Amino acid sequence: MHILMTPDNPQLYNRKTRNIESEDAYKSGGLKILYRTPFGKLLTRTVLVRRGISKLYGRYMKSAKSTGKITEFINHYNIDVSEIKRPIESFTSFNDFFIRELKAHARPIDTTPSHLISPADSRLFVFDLAGHPKLPVKGYWYHIEELVKDPEIADMFRDGWCFIYRLAPNDYHRYAYLDNGHQDKVIRINGILHSVNPIALRETPGVMARNYRELTLLHTEHFGPVAHIEVGALFVGKIVNRTYGPATFKRGEEKGWFEFGGSTVIQLFRKDAIRPDQDILDHTARGIETLVRLGEKTGTAQ
Repeated sequence: MHILMTPDNPQLYNRKTRNIESEDAYKSGGLKILYRTPFGKLLTRTVLVRRGISKLYGRYMKSAKSTGKITEFINHYNIDVSEIKRPIESFTSFNDFFIRELKAHARPIDTTPSHLISPADSRLFVFDLAGHPKLPVKGYWYHIEELVKDPEIADMFRDGWCFIYRLAPNDYHRYAYLDNGHQDKVIRINGILHSVNPIALRETPGVMARNYRELTLLHTEHFGPVAHIEVGALFVGKIVNRTYGPATFKRGEEKGWFEFGGSTVIQLFRKDAIRPDQDILDHTARGIETLVRLGEKTGTAQ
């Protein structure tokens, strides 16, 4: 498999139009300073990636002072406000808007039992782990053992499939279960908080295995065991799962959400459990992420 790079403005495949688009790097100048200058790298390494800094920034984003950012954000990303459950003027902070709920049916769930669905609005890479102890994309390089911090779980998925759903700041930041089933207790894996913006991914080795993350082993009806991992990021001081203990779940049911910032959901599958959609595999091989929405088909049960 080729070693792929993540450019500052990565290419994205739009399944609806079948066109290749370029991601909008909103206000990326600050990240270039933080990740590409000696002072910025020092500041990032020693101060900004600590979770306390993200929590402090999070407090500001939860304050009434941050509401002025909402309109600017909507206009820049051309966000479809007709999908949003609440009136814009009802949001009391930027974070309140960021974790917004959508109206019923704004994200229709593919209900065909054998169809694997996306857990979130995101940009998707899919990797075949067989024979590849590390993922071959700059910024995603890590051993599976480093990612999950559990040798039994690593062995379970060692030769399987890895789905990386990267959420950009403008994406809907709530995520859902992919099938009916039951889950084990959520495992918290301590780490720091680097950005998952393409600029940071390009400059920082193994971001996904270094950032704070929460791992849930899902036992699903149609796809077997699935390791579902939420990855925190710079200025995402909190991953919020609706339950942290053993529980049952339904296909498309909300699992949780990310507070302010971009972040990532990673899912690991056994090799013989699923087959990813070919268009996603083809574009991954070219270093192009595929745009997907929560509930959209991304593969099929074997």
